[in-house]
Amino acid sequence: MSDVVKKQLEKIEKQEKKYLEKKEGKLYCKKKAFGEAIENKIPEKVKQAIEKAFYKGFLVLFEKGTAVIEKTYDKEKILWQHQFYENRFEQKRKNKQFQKMVKSANQCNRINMTITTIEGAVLGILGIGLPDIPLFLAVILKGIYQTALQYGFDYEDKREQIYILRLIRAAMAEQKQKEEFNTLVEETAECIEKGIAVPYDFEQEVKQTSQVFSNAMLIAKMIQGVPVIGVAGSGYNAIVYHTILKYCNIKYKKRYLNKKKKE
Repeated sequence: MSDVVKKQLEKIEKQEKKYLEKKEGKLYCKKKAFGEAIENKIPEKVKQAIEKAFYKGFLVLFEKGTAVIEKTYDKEKILWQHQFYENRFEQKRKNKQFQKMVKSANQCNRINMTITTIEGAVLGILGIGLPDIPLFLAVILKGIYQTALQYGFDYEDKREQIYILRLIRAAMAEQKQKEEFNTLVEETAECIEKGIAVPYDFEQEVKQTSQVFSNAMLIAKMIQGVPVIGVAGSGYNAIVYHTILKYCNIKYKKRYLNKKKKE
């Protein structure tokens, strides 16, 4: 294992640890308490409708939406970029080559975050809450797909789709569940890398991820469903995108470095 891989792996593991150990501050607790007070007044039918919208959105996008999402970026170009940086990194094993790969992944995410902010704001002004969910999920999956490609992973493999669902679940989970979900993500990655079967029920995976996602987004989607005031809820779209992609970047980068460690 080269010194560059070792140092980068140590760095990314520290970032992962910081993510898992992040404490909820007083301001967060107050906001959470406020949110829970509002949530308690939301009719059960509305909660179920939001969860169902996320569930259907994920199902449609994974089953039929990949080709549509791929039309929004140049897959071949990203694969070429990865191979180019990969070859340079293999030849020189210097931090500079690895950082170019990281920079390329980060650039895609900055563009996508701008898109989801604008998309959320426009739909919020119009008072559209539920109909924007598939579009919002599509932007998130686009970011994850691009990140996977930047580090050389094929998101079309069914096991990788399960990995992605579990990534989203871990990123959106409450603090007390993050460690448990992160362990599941690690175990899934290990099975994929070793060629071991990943036990799963696809619809159940989608359902569990939808539950975690809808619980985290519930208040924002309710606010976003109110014209003009919806702009406040739309800002949460960008926060959620950043939260998920930050975690995904950590995990895909770690998987890439672990592969290099074994070579």
